[in-house]
Amino acid sequence: MSEEQRDRQNLNLITGTHPIHSDRSGGHRKYNAAEAGYWNRWIRISLRAQDKKTIFSNIHTHINVDSLKEAFDAIDGKKALGVDGISKAAYKKNLGENLKKLAETIQSGTYRPQPKREVLIPKTNGKTRPIAIACFEDKLVDWVVGKILSTIYEPIFIRTSFGYRPKKSAADAINAIYCSLSQNRRQHLVEIDFSSFFNTIPHRKLMEIIGKKIADRRFKGLIGRFLEGELISAEGETLPSELGTPQGSIMSPVLANIYLHEALDEWFLQKHSTCGNVIVRYADDALFLFSIEAQAIKFLNELDERVKRYGLKLNADKSRNLTLTKSNHEHFHFLGFTFYWGIQGSRRILKIKTQKEKLIKSMQEFDAWIKQARSQKDLKTIWALAKSKIQGHINYFGYKLNTPKLNHFYHQAVISLFKWLNRRSQRRSYSWEGFNERLKHFPLIDPWEEMKLKSLGWDPYKGVLYR
Repeated sequence: MSEEQRDRQNLNLITGTHPIHSDRSGGHRKYNAAEAGYWNRWIRISLRAQDKKTIFSNIHTHINVDSLKEAFDAIDGKKALGVDGISKAAYKKNLGENLKKLAETIQSGTYRPQPKREVLIPKTNGKTRPIAIACFEDKLVDWVVGKILSTIYEPIFIRTSFGYRPKKSAADAINAIYCSLSQNRRQHLVEIDFSSFFNTIPHRKLMEIIGKKIADRRFKGLIGRFLEGELISAEGETLPSELGTPQGSIMSPVLANIYLHEALDEWFLQKHSTCGNVIVRYADDALFLFSIEAQAIKFLNELDERVKRYGLKLNADKSRNLTLTKSNHEHFHFLGFTFYWGIQGSRRILKIKTQKEKLIKSMQEFDAWIKQARSQKDLKTIWALAKSKIQGHINYFGYKLNTPKLNHFYHQAVISLFKWLNRRSQRRSYSWEGFNERLKHFPLIDPWEEMKLKSLGWDPYKGVLYR
């Protein structure tokens, strides 16, 4: 999975405070009873869920006009359209009536999701990843169901599960791994990779797990209808859904976390977490760290049988145990980063860098983008988009020990800009001196970000730019 983008929406999990809206005078307005009650419901659900023995039996009633309106406000209207072709703007024209009818069909049990449209996204290995695009109205229901599930399960997920959770990120997962390895006390690792995880989750087993926490049959039936909804393939064929959670679904990452919480997280903590052994998981990417090699080998041997019981399969080529020490040259990849022990001065330290394949892919994609965009957009738009793309790369890979690879990406991006902007016409647009002047007046990195990076030892204007 690493850092590829899925259709993720902010579920806006409320855990302790009410949202505050400023009035025109600059103060904070008070909530009326109806508004306070609305936000309190999510808090009450979250607080009840902290008791692991609590079973929710009447959660379906929370799918109503208010929660659907919250979903409408949260969902990005620029996403691809479903098979009905209805956009957020079109749905908004009669929003009140549309939401009322939708809530009524849900509560009456007559609601059925429309078929999803499949889009194939290229992967780095030359294969494709199928993404299911739902209709806008189905996205609203999907969002609310996802929020309810997230509110119920967030209090019981383990703290080292980082994927698609509020206030947790890939950077947190990287930090957790670094802290666990940097003292050189957990040298034995097990890295795993599931074969087509999202497409192989058994529906019956997933619903069985959800049933341990949620007894509301109507709510579970709604989840089941989403899981079993039809898919219109890229070739136009209508396909039934018998396994998996459709990638692109808003609730899909939450369902995946629920499934792996039982199949992997709790089992590891109960059976294998003695002697300070650690699990770090980001969605279906997981790494296990052990202080004793025999425990790592035993865990990997038992893991294959464990995942088979849950209808999953490990990718044998990417699942292994290894020993990472200061004296060997082993390394491993996680979420697009490479971890290894390297030399700094007279000593060896744990280092992190952008995975080679990810770095090459990022540079190639930027070069292909500017090559196409140079003749389709004006210079101001191209510059703004280039800045956004560079910032996006820095936001993800901007780890304190990764400055050389950030430097590499930035310089290649600048070279691509210089190269293709000079080919917009037969007349050359810039010399290197002129291009560097433009970079100084219109930097591709925000000043505050540049200061932060320079404090980590990175100078974006050093080296290749001045020829």
